[in-house]
Amino acid sequence: MKKIDTILFDLDGTLIDTNEIIIKSYQFAFHTHFPNVKLSRNEIIDRIGPPLETIFNMYTNSPFVVSAAIDSYRNYYVKYEANYHSLYPGVYDGVKKLKELGYNLGIVTSKFKQAAMPSFKHYGLDKYFDVFIALDDVKEPKPSAEPVLKALAKFPGYTGAIMIGDNQGDILSGKNANIYSAGVAWSIKGVPHLNEVNPDYMLFSMNDLIKIVNRLNEEA
Repeated sequence: MKKIDTILFDLDGTLIDTNEIIIKSYQFAFHTHFPNVKLSRNEIIDRIGPPLETIFNMYTNSPFVVSAAIDSYRNYYVKYEANYHSLYPGVYDGVKKLKELGYNLGIVTSKFKQAAMPSFKHYGLDKYFDVFIALDDVKEPKPSAEPVLKALAKFPGYTGAIMIGDNQGDILSGKNANIYSAGVAWSIKGVPHLNEVNPDYMLFSMNDLIKIVNRLNEEA
C-alpha cells in the first residue's frame, strides 16, 4: 500500500459553499437564453459539477448560444458572488492542519481559473495549496483522469494520493487516475448520489480526512 502524501480537493461545493450563487447564475442564464426550458431548483442542482459548456450543450446545437449563455452565467456570477459564498465548517482549520502535517495539497476544479480564484483567495486558502488545476489547464475535464494526473505531475516524487469532492465526477476522476477517492457528506447532491460511484471513503468532517490519511499511512 502506498503512503499517502498528496491530497487533492475539488473547490466549489467541497471547500467553499458556492451552491446558491451557482443556482442563481444558472437560473439567470436559462431565463435569458433558454426561456422555454423550465428547470426546477432540484433539476439545476443535478447539473452542478460538469463544465458550463457541457450543460448548455444539452439544450442547443448552436455554439454561439452556448457561448452567450456561458457569458451570461459568468457575468451574473461575478456581479453577485460576494453575497453568496462561505467556507464549509472546519475547512480552514482542516486545510491548515494538513499542511502543518506535511501533506502536499492541490486543487482540481472544473471552473476556469479566473472564475475560481476570487473566493479561493478571499478565504486565504491559496497560502496552503501548491497546485491549482482549473478547466483551462486540461483538454478533458473530470471525470477524466487528466485533471488529477496533471495535478499529481506537479508533485514530483509523490507516493500516494486521494481525490476529494462533492460530485460523482470528482470521485470518478480519482478512480480513473488510480488513486483513492472520497466524497464529502455535505455535498448538496447528498451521500446516496455520491455512493452510486463507490468512493473509497465518505467524509463527514475535515477531521475525518485527517484520521483517514493518518490511518492509511500507519498501515502502509
